[in-house]
Amino acid sequence: MHSRGLISVIAIMVMVITGPVLATTPYHDVARDKTDPISGDWEVMFELQGTKVPGEFKLKLDGDKIAGTVESEHTGKGTLSKGRVVGDQISFTLDFATHESIAVTGRLKGDKLFGEFRTEGMQGTWEAKKK
Repeated sequence: MHSRGLISVIAIMVMVITGPVLATTPYHDVARDKTDPISGDWEVMFELQGTKVPGEFKLKLDGDKIAGTVESEHTGKGTLSKGRVVGDQISFTLDFATHESIAVTGRLKGDKLFGEFRTEGMQGTWEAKKK
């Protein structure tokens, strides 16, 4: 009978000690976030070799998949394919009729998305803020 009580006390102590640690862990699982911080309209800025190009994302999160569209003066209109979310990490490909595809990786932090992209044998950075 005493061993059951001791086990209960130990279990409660483990929950009390680990609860605050788990609550402050920086990992953010975007795909499980009920508030959906991804879906919506985003102002994006691409930077490549010192040149900045503004554009717009329209994103839609569905579980761990991201779909949507992109548009910039440089690329024209395009669609988003192969969109995935793993934790706070995102990746997708931007496909265009008149421009080479752009492979995008990044992450969500607060109300911003940011990361790197690759196209035409070059690598650049990007940042987006929700409208």
